[in-house]
Amino acid sequence: MKTKRIFISAAALFAVFNTSIVSAFASDELIAQNDSIVIGSDFENGNAGKWLPFGNCSIAVDNTNGHGSTTSLKTTGRVRNYEGPSIQTSDILTPGSEYNVSGWIYLYADSPQTISYTLKTLDGFGTDTYSQVASAEIEPQQWVNITGSIVVPEETLTSLLYVECANETVDFAIDDFYVLGDDSAFANNNAAEISDKIAMDFEEDFNGWCARGDITVVHTDEFSESGTHSIYATNRTAVWNGPMVNVSNLIQKEESYYYSAYVMYNGSEYEDSHGFRLEMQYTQNGVVSYNLVAAKTVTKGKWTKIEGYFTIPQDAQNICLYMQTDNLAEGAEITEDDKMSFYLDNVNIIKASVVKEAERVRNIIIACISIVVLAVILLVSRIIYKRIKKKKEALELVSKDAMTGVFNRNRYEQKIAELKENTELCRKLYYALCDVNFLKYLNDNHGHKTGDAAIIRCADMLRNIMGNSGDVYRIGGDEFVCMSENPIAEKILEAAENESKIDKGYPFMVACGFAQYDEEKYPTITEIIAGCDKEMYAHKQKIKSENQEFSRK
Repeated sequence: MKTKRIFISAAALFAVFNTSIVSAFASDELIAQNDSIVIGSDFENGNAGKWLPFGNCSIAVDNTNGHGSTTSLKTTGRVRNYEGPSIQTSDILTPGSEYNVSGWIYLYADSPQTISYTLKTLDGFGTDTYSQVASAEIEPQQWVNITGSIVVPEETLTSLLYVECANETVDFAIDDFYVLGDDSAFANNNAAEISDKIAMDFEEDFNGWCARGDITVVHTDEFSESGTHSIYATNRTAVWNGPMVNVSNLIQKEESYYYSAYVMYNGSEYEDSHGFRLEMQYTQNGVVSYNLVAAKTVTKGKWTKIEGYFTIPQDAQNICLYMQTDNLAEGAEITEDDKMSFYLDNVNIIKASVVKEAERVRNIIIACISIVVLAVILLVSRIIYKRIKKKKEALELVSKDAMTGVFNRNRYEQKIAELKENTELCRKLYYALCDVNFLKYLNDNHGHKTGDAAIIRCADMLRNIMGNSGDVYRIGGDEFVCMSENPIAEKILEAAENESKIDKGYPFMVACGFAQYDEEKYPTITEIIAGCDKEMYAHKQKIKSENQEFSRK
């Protein structure tokens, strides 16, 4: 596995020039020489504005002491030397541009103390950098101006400017704090970077993603949702730790965006599933907001897509997208699973309008494809139907008796073979064997045409009785076999009796024999048909004895 580990560290990446203590006149001259004040804070409105405490200290507007006024921003409750007032500058300072910094400082102390301006930056490789912009030892109980000049490196992703004091317990105040330079470069740069669709696949590098909190972010080829690489967040110590990217220069404010990212975790020490959150962080009116974009439960070892929509407010600054685990329930105990390591891959940021248009086009394409597919299905179905119909017709021609239209001897033999194999079906059917009596008499005395008519007459009679519940087979010249799902003996005898009473110019009598499955008497189809034949022969002899005038000589 190839990995590139990025650790949180402090390194000097900013060039610092001409740091000094100057008079009020020098400060005024500095401001006058610059066309643009990109940061200007005099606190005269009684509001801290976008300034926030850095560390665990407290900041508040003091209405009793100021530089040339009665207001300033006072810092109290410091317990560490780096703690003091801070301001996010990610949306203000343009990488590659030079700025001048000027601010007035007041020490609430009994002895001289060292005051510094420090710029914290983060690059696309996840490296935190702390650079001293200006530093000077100043006298207490008086307002002193400290200035400096900086050049922001091209690789800067986020930046934070703050004021600190070497003595960790000293209170101090700031006033008339200015950052001056050409802010047009940032506006132009920002506009140029905005795109309707941003894809981050981590195939080459971090794509601007870095560590959120004191964690390690790794560019790795160990796992990936697609392609060969992803980023890996490990050594997490808190739920909110995770990979983060600043998107301030990538998106358009007051525009709705679709955000999606794939996340995956594994390891036998973790539970089978866990919640993850894709969130947005930004500063608005000096207050940091944390907003949920989407949340989803992820199954261990499976890449899961987390997606949602979010609109960035117009006045938002330092806009960051980040991924973290989910355990935000009130009073919930933080577990080791909440601090698990995880992988991130294939992040997409797309304008909602683009997504909706893509969905519209997709739906149109799907509809067109569906119509084409349906047409093809109908065409193929029609072709298949015609072929099946032709095949069925061909089979019927082969299986049907040409004279009577009932099934022929060939089809009968096939049926008998089927019943020999399917004994269960054999048991469910009722069987009849029928024979047209005095056929020779009819042929000799009325002609073969009449004999054929009698055979057809018998076939029609039996077919009408069977209906859809059975089949009729002509197995000989004047012999027919009937197989039905329903009892047929009474119906056939009654129909034959009624038909014999109809005078069509010739005698018409049908001898019949019936049988059905019987475990002892007729256990097979062969024995069932033999039983029908025996009974039919007896019936035939009875008819002959009663109608001897038509008997064969």
